[in-house]
Amino acid sequence: MYHILSYFGEKIENFIKENFEIPDNDLERICEFIIQDNDLEKIILNLPHMIQRETPYKKLLIKFYDEFQEDYLQLEVSIITSMDIANSLKVEDKLEQKLYELYDLNSADKILLIME
Repeated sequence: MYHILSYFGEKIENFIKENFEIPDNDLERICEFIIQDNDLEKIILNLPHMIQRETPYKKLLIKFYDEFQEDYLQLEVSIITSMDIANSLKVEDKLEQKLYELYDLNSADKILLIME
């Protein structure tokens, strides 16, 4: 069992390093959080492509949301783009709707998208 978890943890860790910046240097904890939820792992693996289809971005950042409630962890994914505020809010809303359409509600709730 440990070997399988370490394999998936290594897979998601490499993917995150290649596709996201981690401003809090919390990669190990983020990976542990993600691999506990199969749908959340699917979301993370599909998210860069999903975002790229909607808008070009300069970079993606991933970290734990600073304002989390007690006993509730949520990942914040910041999408750094040159898009104006009005259009970025529309894209942000569209992406969030897609997450809720494609994935389990509880898993989609673990991701907070922020366009910057």
